[in-house]
Amino acid sequence: MRGSSGKRRAVVACIGVRFRGDDGAGQCVADLLSGLAGADVVRLQTPAELLNHLTGDIDLLVVVDAVEKLTEAGAIHRLDSIEKISRISAWRSTHTMTLPEVIGLAETLGIAPSNIVIYGIEGERFDEGSGLSEAVERACRTAASEIRRLIQGWSSRVEA
Repeated sequence: MRGSSGKRRAVVACIGVRFRGDDGAGQCVADLLSGLAGADVVRLQTPAELLNHLTGDIDLLVVVDAVEKLTEAGAIHRLDSIEKISRISAWRSTHTMTLPEVIGLAETLGIAPSNIVIYGIEGERFDEGSGLSEAVERACRTAASEIRRLIQGWSSRVEA
């Protein structure tokens, strides 16, 4: 199924809670992508909300979410394969469902897009009432820039 215009559709899903420290990374990236041509930018507080946006007409899904600090705060993990997301460990979440669980459910329901790119930004602190750490704020700018280039490249291939 395609959108009513028959065009391919791209969605950038930015996940996180703005006032829970580095968990707000997704919201920061959404701010930086304001007015992005070629994709719908949606703001979500939890990964489970993503299921409300997977309508079957999405060809490219880009997800931005904060991840627990594994190496250093501000590190960006770009995953272009669902298989690269560990469903056993690592992608822990303070939310009810983790991103791997949501994507797995979307696959089971047959609503997962064929092209998914995930940006996991390593956070340092996740306490309520605090803002982004400097490292994560820098990483958000880098991720937003990469996503802009990705969407522009994808859009130009779709139009060709």
